[in-house]
Amino acid sequence: MKNKIGWCNLTFNPVWGCKNDCKYCYARGIAKRFADKIAIKESFYLLRNGLINQDKIEVILNVRKKIKENINNFKPTFLYSQFEKQFPKKSQKIFVGSMSEVAHWEKRWMEVILGRILCYPQHIFQFLTQYPDIYFGKYDFPMNCWLGTTITKPLDKGPMGYYTEKAFNLNKNNLKFISFEPLLERIEPKFKVDWVIIGAETGNRKGKVIPKKEWIEEIGNYCREENIPIYLKDSIYKLYPDWPVTKEFPEMEPIKCKE
Repeated sequence: MKNKIGWCNLTFNPVWGCKNDCKYCYARGIAKRFADKIAIKESFYLLRNGLINQDKIEVILNVRKKIKENINNFKPTFLYSQFEKQFPKKSQKIFVGSMSEVAHWEKRWMEVILGRILCYPQHIFQFLTQYPDIYFGKYDFPMNCWLGTTITKPLDKGPMGYYTEKAFNLNKNNLKFISFEPLLERIEPKFKVDWVIIGAETGNRKGKVIPKKEWIEEIGNYCREENIPIYLKDSIYKLYPDWPVTKEFPEMEPIKCKE
């Protein structure tokens, strides 16, 4: 669950897989690398908990094979072994779904995951999607959920459209944020949110985009004018090491556990 993302303390990945095919995606490579390990862990979990027939070895092997195939192909797959991982008692920022697109989850997956989140009001659960319409009216997100969207370029008009005044007033109890990662083009900053993350594309793919300084500065200046905290990821400082470190978080009232 630990990670190198920076703006969260832990990750929680009860679902692996995404239907998109983003050229800059890091998760697909991770999935292929760990597909067998995840399949073994999941099949053993199902076996120990009586969810598959332990008397038929061919059934166990077929389940393992199917899970590995799904992970390799990055098909959205619910993983009981990941869902049941224990959370720490101390308050943490937990990124939900770093290995999936939450908009591609089945409804029953989302409902059971939100049900578990209700049991941990001391933690902050950070969601991130390219399709923020899932936040507005489709599910009842607990107030300790931060609702974020990924915007990489101006053509991501759907996400930008949701961060207007009208949309901002929906799910009023939830903090809303935008992650401009990877920032692939200049984006005119016109949005209403509580927090902004900016990051550059990582990896070494052919055609990798290096964000221009002015793209970052334009968003940053807007955020300063609107008093929106900014978190610049380490990928920005690898490109522009002389920039002052800016890793701000929203100020939030602590959520207390029920007596």
